[in-house]
Amino acid sequence: MARRKQDLERTPLMPAEFLPIAHPTLVGKPPEGPGWIHEIKFDGWRMQLNVRGGRATWFTRNGFDWTRKLGVLSVFAGELPDCILDGELCGLDDEGNPSFSALQSAMAADRTDELVFFAFDILFRGENDLRPYALETRKSSLRRVLDEGGPAIEDTIRYVEHFPEAPARQLHRAACEMRLEGIVSKRLDENYRAGRTQVWLKSKCRPGQELVVGGWKASRTGHFKGLLTGVYEDGELIYAGSVKNGFGEREVRQLTPRLKALERGRSPFAGKTQPTASGGDRLHYAEPRLVAQADIAEWTASGRVRQASYKGLREDKAPEEVRREG
Repeated sequence: MARRKQDLERTPLMPAEFLPIAHPTLVGKPPEGPGWIHEIKFDGWRMQLNVRGGRATWFTRNGFDWTRKLGVLSVFAGELPDCILDGELCGLDDEGNPSFSALQSAMAADRTDELVFFAFDILFRGENDLRPYALETRKSSLRRVLDEGGPAIEDTIRYVEHFPEAPARQLHRAACEMRLEGIVSKRLDENYRAGRTQVWLKSKCRPGQELVVGGWKASRTGHFKGLLTGVYEDGELIYAGSVKNGFGEREVRQLTPRLKALERGRSPFAGKTQPTASGGDRLHYAEPRLVAQADIAEWTASGRVRQASYKGLREDKAPEEVRREG
């Protein structure tokens, strides 16, 4: 049970290291009824921001330190009081909406000044550990912390609004009409729980899937024709089909050197189900170290992704974490 706001206690020191984060569970439709709030689900990379004495440290969802990659953002974040924030790092499209491809482009071109950190939770405020307290308390504290950052951060670090009264299905429909990723529903009276629980639930507008890259397919002349992908099951990489759509010249140019650097002679996929070549195509296998984000139509009965379209690489996720969703 979450503690009450008036019971707030001080802890000796705010941690400097990465803290385990909460993850939403995928559901078919958002929950309705009292006690739930709903937030827009952002299409980006999950990050934890730690600010101590005017110095910002950025951690990925796996605890990797990305501070050097986000130098400009760190300058702005240093305006905040001591805190640990949870949120999503995003690029914005021409309409100002979060865009995974815009994030990819900005990171590839080292234009991190174009990125925005959408903060939706707070774990520490100074020496106060807020994780045992209700989301309602944490959201109020988060807003005050961002307000203390002043005008210097308002375009770079933004508070994620929530909708406590709006019907969940209506909000989900509106998010989809705006071509957003979906919504996340959260229990307003619950504390911050690391791991995947029923306290946070995500409802997507379109099926999406993270996929481990285990190789690629090319024509006899070497023309790139798609990625060979899989997901982990019981510690083994299981073939999940190929991703053929979503590749322009820029994507192929960015992928090719990374794939070739990981090339190997044998398939990394376990079991009898393996990629096959047709029409003179050639299969190239790679060490399974890259994670691709893709939109899919659905999973087939045979465990393959159907009509998969490539969105970009997930630099923030370890391959061993990738499981089938849905």
